[in-house]
Amino acid sequence: MLRIKEFFALDDLITARWGRQAFRHVDYCGLLPVRPVEHGGYECTPTNTLSFARTGGDGVHFSVLNARDETADGPVVMTVPLAEANLVVAETVAEFLSIGCQTGWFELEQLAYDAPATLAYYAAAPAPASAQEQAFLDLVRTELHVAPVALTAERLTDLEQRFGPQLQVPPFEGAEGI
Repeated sequence: MLRIKEFFALDDLITARWGRQAFRHVDYCGLLPVRPVEHGGYECTPTNTLSFARTGGDGVHFSVLNARDETADGPVVMTVPLAEANLVVAETVAEFLSIGCQTGWFELEQLAYDAPATLAYYAAAPAPASAQEQAFLDLVRTELHVAPVALTAERLTDLEQRFGPQLQVPPFEGAEGI
């Protein structure tokens, strides 16, 4: 079972290898660790999740449902604050890491805006990656022992039906009085 703490151990490995200059050697491909795990910090973030990574853009973050600490293993929820969306994208941390281990995780946020195009992106052959991106993706596959898995509409529907009702999202207060 692959847990958040194993992902954090990969971050420790990167730090040990390259230190504070890691950014010159590794691009985290939209999977920047959030250490320690924490609530995502947005009004639309489910209160029963803990964030372990972010994409680095627009507040998008990845959390584990009903997690207490970094020993959690899933399900993984992606929060896209600009779309006020929460999507269950994987049943386990291993499945989540497998989804992006060839192309990265940054494009996943587009599921909230154009799911068919995003699914097509992840189904296509991976685009050429920079040396820094490839270094990280190679580490994810070898150190965490993950292999690519398909991201499909059917899988996302199944995850949403099974885990979506468990998401505890506070009501949005910004719309009152309009």
